[in-house]
Amino acid sequence: MEISLFDAAAQGLMNLMQFKVLFALLVGVSIGTFTAVAPQGIGMPLVYAMLLPVVIKWEPLTGIALLIGASSVSAICAAYLPVLFGIPGGGGSQATVLDGYPMGKRGEARRALGASFMAGGMGCLIGTLTLVLAIPAARPLIYLMGSPELFVVMLWGLSMVAVLSGRRPVKGLIAAAFGLLLATVGQQAQSGVMRFVFDQPYLLDGISISIIALALFGIPSALDLALTRLGVEQQPAPLKGSLFDGVKDSLREWWLVVRCSFVGVWVGIVPGLGSQVVDWLAYGHAAQTCKGARESFGKGDVRGVIAPESANDAKDGGDLITTLLLGFPQGVVTALFIVALLAWGFLPGPEMVKKNPELIYSIVWIQGIAGIIGTLVGFVLSGQLAKLAELRYTFMVPILFLFILMGAFSVNRDPVDLFVVVSFGILGYFMRRFGYPRPAMILGLVLGDLMEKYLYRSMMAYGFSWLLRPAVVVLLVLAMASFVLTLRGRLKGGEGGGVSLGRRDGGS
Repeated sequence: MEISLFDAAAQGLMNLMQFKVLFALLVGVSIGTFTAVAPQGIGMPLVYAMLLPVVIKWEPLTGIALLIGASSVSAICAAYLPVLFGIPGGGGSQATVLDGYPMGKRGEARRALGASFMAGGMGCLIGTLTLVLAIPAARPLIYLMGSPELFVVMLWGLSMVAVLSGRRPVKGLIAAAFGLLLATVGQQAQSGVMRFVFDQPYLLDGISISIIALALFGIPSALDLALTRLGVEQQPAPLKGSLFDGVKDSLREWWLVVRCSFVGVWVGIVPGLGSQVVDWLAYGHAAQTCKGARESFGKGDVRGVIAPESANDAKDGGDLITTLLLGFPQGVVTALFIVALLAWGFLPGPEMVKKNPELIYSIVWIQGIAGIIGTLVGFVLSGQLAKLAELRYTFMVPILFLFILMGAFSVNRDPVDLFVVVSFGILGYFMRRFGYPRPAMILGLVLGDLMEKYLYRSMMAYGFSWLLRPAVVVLLVLAMASFVLTLRGRLKGGEGGGVSLGRRDGGS
């Protein structure tokens, strides 16, 4: 007997009333805060890749609290680099530079940061509330979706991510196809057939996704730090002004926060857009709708900070809507989160909605609580975090390599894993250098098993007649039309001016 959504929400909250879960949440918030502030190109994909081999051995709720706590806060505290140094922070904070840095140079850095924290916290709560409302709204539709529909939805989403990620859509498709090919290595779950094993016992269960993700995002990031000596060399803007002036600004512009938050939720739901576009869409909306924006935006208008930061934090709620309710990841971070859920024995999508609604609500509660804690951390530790932004690459590179190798070895305690992580790390470095988007490859690898499972079920239940199901026909037509139009637009636009899943958010 299925429990009601109200009971599931109550049970989800009760699940968090454990010291180890709350402690893991606080640790995750600390990790996310450091990731947002440190100017070393350390994005959430790299953090998730390093954490994944460790947390999958924990109890599910404890691991979820750590992962969601980290990703929820990373966007809230991402304004330090734009405001103090004039360089992009997290993946969705590039537009913040336009007005945040001028505010910092004229002595209003604290005001800009206060507006960013408050708008980000409000955006996080709006995104979480949207997720809460989406669960009962989507539940009846989810019950109508079978394996054929889910297969087409995942195929559609993967194709859009492949086309929209990176600078050249054809390379995105190649990377996604290679990810799907890697997903076939090992024993086929339904039939037991061995594929691409080459008589190697190591390949019987396939190559661990956590090791591949760790290699693709860890090794290239560490090599970039060592080779380019990436870091902040210029003097930061003075940390002056009042944080509470920024809070008043965000509360006064509450309607702008709400509008831009829903822009973020929409970007999170639509496949393939990612965090690299959310801040620019929100900034453009504010520039077109705010009074006097044409004269003041780009010169230190606080509304130019509020708009992108609220949208950036609300996007996580949209990401989780499709990730938890449909089982389709919207980016590398949510793809790795699905890997963790699968390792714990949960299948994201309709099965989780039907069998584990209390777990979904636990994730919702964690998301909301982490947003509140992250906002408070930003206010209380603003001075200390500003100093953290000046860390040099010489401190980060050895630590990154150490954690990468330790994380890879901890998966199976097999020395072969070290060879695999180095090999795929080199592959990831050259993929990045030659423009083959790694997010598309990871998404193909993660979705490969799920797509194969849904396709197998569809064929066993309906044969080829599943292609004639009305919902499948509609979805296929929409998928083909959007794919062709998007690909045509990207190729006609010179392949360089479109959306990209940026560097700090797992871009190519």
